[in-house]
Amino acid sequence: MSGKTAGIAMMVGGALLAVGSFLAWVTVGPESQSGMDGGDGWFTLVAGATFALLGYFTYTGRSYPMWLGWLALAVGAAVAIIDYFDIKSSIDDFGEGSVGIGMWAMLAGVVIGVIGLMMGRKKVA
Repeated sequence: MSGKTAGIAMMVGGALLAVGSFLAWVTVGPESQSGMDGGDGWFTLVAGATFALLGYFTYTGRSYPMWLGWLALAVGAAVAIIDYFDIKSSIDDFGEGSVGIGMWAMLAGVVIGVIGLMMGRKKVA
């Protein structure tokens, strides 16, 4: 695959991770809470924005240390996955509520980001 395709996948994955920080992570009745309300959204926002920037570098052919892409993605993935299971556990304990669209967007962004990073692994230094 080309570096441009990998860069696009990384930019999309990073954007989903960053945008998901602002969307609802949990919904209980008419109320919802985003990651920015609880504080962990800042981690996913910075990780997603950094990863999208690295995707742009991949798209334009600039080099960067490969570990930087993995680090940004790992931080975003860790926060998203840990918070997903915390939310799911709370929903199971109290019997009400649902996982919000922001959480699903971030998890999709992580999957797309991993695919993009793996596709572009030979394009970065």
